[in-house]
Amino acid sequence: MYHLIKKDILIQKRSIALSLLLICFFSVSLSSLGEVGLMVGILAITYQLLLGASALEDKNNSDKVLISLPIKLSTIVLSKYVSIYVYAAFAAIGFYLIHVLVKPFHIPLDVPFSYIILIGGAIMVTICFSISLPMIFKFGYLKAKMANFILLFVIVFGTTGIMKYFAKLDNQFIQETMIRLSTLSKAELGLILLIPLIILLVISYFISLSFYSKREF
Repeated sequence: MYHLIKKDILIQKRSIALSLLLICFFSVSLSSLGEVGLMVGILAITYQLLLGASALEDKNNSDKVLISLPIKLSTIVLSKYVSIYVYAAFAAIGFYLIHVLVKPFHIPLDVPFSYIILIGGAIMVTICFSISLPMIFKFGYLKAKMANFILLFVIVFGTTGIMKYFAKLDNQFIQETMIRLSTLSKAELGLILLIPLIILLVISYFISLSFYSKREF
């Protein structure tokens, strides 16, 4: 599995370089949105790299080569799911480095960074690619390209819209819920968020594996 992920990274060296520029660009353009902006940035970089690898595989018919090798289909599928978090971690580290470097160099830019961004980014990429990857494994990148673009659009604008809506609400139920959540430890809060995400990811993985095993190349 390690070699499959490494292969995906090596075949898109130009995309990696572009993603570094995008991290700098998003740090400037999305920082005004605060933590939500960097969550969106993590999702966008992950989307660029994960789907960029899928596009190159489709172009070079790599799937035909992979299934002819002594590699389990489950390993091929699982490598894609693991790579989600490899790319997301890469994006998060990039934003963190900019956050750290801004003050020493007196750059007039506010790039926030906190564990909230990491949690929010993980939630967004998990939801997005739990839906996206089954479509890619069933139809291939090219046929699923438009659907994936619409999905990214919906998640990005849907998430920012929902968070802005709740921020403006003066609802007693929401206030009580936030107070209850604030009393939980980070470990407890993380567990509450982690369980449904893991369930979603596992279901998505088995759907992708089923589609991939039945797909004709």
